[in-house]
Amino acid sequence: MSTTVSTTTSGAFYTRKRLVLVFWVLVAFFYFYLSYDYIRASMNDKKFADYVKYVVQIAGTEQRPNKEIRALILVKAEELKVPIRGDDITILGSGDTLNVTLNYQVDIDVPLFERTIYSKAFHHRVQYKRAR
Repeated sequence: MSTTVSTTTSGAFYTRKRLVLVFWVLVAFFYFYLSYDYIRASMNDKKFADYVKYVVQIAGTEQRPNKEIRALILVKAEELKVPIRGDDITILGSGDTLNVTLNYQVDIDVPLFERTIYSKAFHHRVQYKRAR
């Protein structure tokens, strides 16, 4: 008496392996997209912070009006795609007592769903310092 067992599990095994591979590729894509978004936001904030320091030093030296300082900051923010509005910028004093405070948030979105998964808050306080 001989029994022959025919197995078709090899096809199911390879299908399962492909599904696992697709799953890990999607997880990797999701992770790298979020990482890219976070790094891009951080790098743009660094450039923006350096520019704001520069503007405050020039504005303090040249006694520029607050309206002009705000306009310069907003133009650079738009260029770097930093989501800041005019009311997120607080400018106190002028000349030697110039203080500029910026607060804004950047949303890190889930790819394809356009849903915010994380919000990174940025806070900057820049004071005019007279060169000696």
